[in-house]
Amino acid sequence: MKRIICTITLIISFLIAQAQRSAYAPGWITINLNDFMCNKATADDPLNFDGFGDEVYFVIFYAVADQYGVTKYSNKLVSKTYGDTYRFPDRVVAGSANSNKGGILTGNQFFPGTEFPNLKKIRVEAGDFITVIPTIWEWDNGSSSQLQSSFESRVMNSFNVINLKMVDFIRDCHGYYSCYQINNRSAINFPAVADLLSPMINGVGSRPIGMSATGELSPVIFGLNSDMIKSQDRSANTNGINYSMNYISFDINEESLGNTNGHGIYRLRYHFSFEEDKFKPAPPPPSNPPTPTTVAPPAPVKLINTVKKDLPVKNINSSIAVTLTGNWAGIQTNDYGLYPQNIVFELTGNGEFLIKDNNGLLAAKGAYTFSNNIINCTYKQLSSGETFSFIGSYDTNTQKLTCTLGNGTATTGQGKWIATKK
Repeated sequence: MKRIICTITLIISFLIAQAQRSAYAPGWITINLNDFMCNKATADDPLNFDGFGDEVYFVIFYAVADQYGVTKYSNKLVSKTYGDTYRFPDRVVAGSANSNKGGILTGNQFFPGTEFPNLKKIRVEAGDFITVIPTIWEWDNGSSSQLQSSFESRVMNSFNVINLKMVDFIRDCHGYYSCYQINNRSAINFPAVADLLSPMINGVGSRPIGMSATGELSPVIFGLNSDMIKSQDRSANTNGINYSMNYISFDINEESLGNTNGHGIYRLRYHFSFEEDKFKPAPPPPSNPPTPTTVAPPAPVKLINTVKKDLPVKNINSSIAVTLTGNWAGIQTNDYGLYPQNIVFELTGNGEFLIKDNNGLLAAKGAYTFSNNIINCTYKQLSSGETFSFIGSYDTNTQKLTCTLGNGTATTGQGKWIATKK
């Protein structure tokens, strides 16, 4: 009997946990890097061929998963390089090693501002959460693009198993005690990367900061859902829609990992916010529709015998131009028609494709062409610099655009959507 009661209790607890997770509000999570601080600079080229002081850049990995930990999609952002701009004009000036040209020294703090590729308004549906792995890299002489590419591929491919662990870590977390930050890389199933990074311990080339003495990486990993941000809101929230957490710091300390060669120590300070989607769909139609009103049949028409005349034929051009100019709205899903979310955009008369956020600010911009009822477009997401393309057809009967979306110049692989003019 006791065993049956325990089993029932476990089942009830499981069902309650599932219900709580599915209740996480839908909306948009934004994650901003407010600033980063160099508490101890990494070992640097003594001749400063790569610039004075440290030069760093960020590779930010993220994924959205559902309430069961099943990954919906994943992506990454790569920032510009921050540091000494002398001989490197494409960098962002940061630090004080080389006067007004920058270069990051121990004790330097930098605020990247709005130009940093933050995670802006990541859509989460009810019960969803987001996993983020922000990595900070030391830029160094010598090409290591293949190393970075291999590293990125391994991390991106690991999100399926990471999220299955993350869902357990954050199940009962409401933002207290940094329970959303996972420090044990093996407990969260972060992949081993020592085979890739160990040559960089005494080698030359760009590498992620946070390596141990053996070349293994202990990155910052955290998971968030809308409930955590709402429960930790410290702002004067008057509209019940926009929520904000306090600034949260994450430390990356190579010396504590036994790496006395690299010995980089950095602190990243992030800010989390959430905009709740309180849109409510229209109520369903009544189950018993009203009985139609009986209308008397029309009176018979008296036929008049007239002489038939030939009427002039109207010249109809079957290829009459269809204009797409205006605002459009619809639903975007993944390739399998799952996880629907709203999409709103504008097609201008001069061939521009525009997406604006809820504040009316431009979020994406591109150029489209339209011919024979086929639309082609490539556009850039301004916050991340990522490029996307889509292709689709316009149905003159339904007056709908049906399109498929892809990364870069590809037009498939990132989902599909159907939209109508507003």
